[in-house]
Amino acid sequence: MKLKRVARKFDNVQAQDAYGTTTFMVQYEPMSFSKIDGTSVTKRMVSAAPEIVMPARGAITIDGEQYVVGHGAPDYWMGEVIRVSYVIQGATGLANLHSIASAIAQTAPVAAYAALVFSKYMPEANDNSRYPPQYQVFLAGSESAPADSLIQLDGKWFLVKQSYISTSGLRIALANELDEPAFETVTYGDRTYDPVTDTYSASNSSVRVLRVKWSEHFHYLTKADETYQRGDIQVMALKTAMPSVAPSDLLTLSDGVWRVLSVQDEGTTVSLHMRRA
Repeated sequence: MKLKRVARKFDNVQAQDAYGTTTFMVQYEPMSFSKIDGTSVTKRMVSAAPEIVMPARGAITIDGEQYVVGHGAPDYWMGEVIRVSYVIQGATGLANLHSIASAIAQTAPVAAYAALVFSKYMPEANDNSRYPPQYQVFLAGSESAPADSLIQLDGKWFLVKQSYISTSGLRIALANELDEPAFETVTYGDRTYDPVTDTYSASNSSVRVLRVKWSEHFHYLTKADETYQRGDIQVMALKTAMPSVAPSDLLTLSDGVWRVLSVQDEGTTVSLHMRRA
């Protein structure tokens, strides 16, 4: 079809798989509307011939800049697809996607291109009068960023509150920036009971933990649970590193000594409700 051939004539911008070397030609243009899934000046559109397959992980490079790619919207002529248009979002950089357990263990993260966009300020009525920011982190729709996962981007750590696939096909993670220090190393003393001698033997070890404000990560399981108070924090550690941690145990963090009030088992990690001793 002649119109289909004419449309290809203007594919004069080279795009490349941001994670690989495959290249293909596209048309590059600004968005024709100013607001979609939040306002951002780095949203653009590209269109390509229907046989062009976008990279599997949904990220491309154009003229040295990286973009994450949304769903394709086909354009038809006489019942045949002649073009496919895509919303793309300019990436801030490579983000490290972690579970809480993998971040504490410092295992290799999933690296994915992402865009960090300010969303809103949230009143911090629980502890002080500050207005901490909440961000939208844009990822390709194929990436995973579930609630209570962590994203490291632009030198900062973010705790994901929830994520969803937007109408453009991009994944949007609503994430709160964590106060520093997000991670600390504490000295934990584990006691082992010997029933033969009726004695305890103690051994100390250095344990890497994640600390957040209590309002960032808490669960009331029963009415009998200790009520959270201003200034409380939540500390998370690998369960294998703190196998016998219990209420009333003391941990020394960078800002003093804290007492464990309750312990919740979260699978590979334990979550400790803590208050200043």
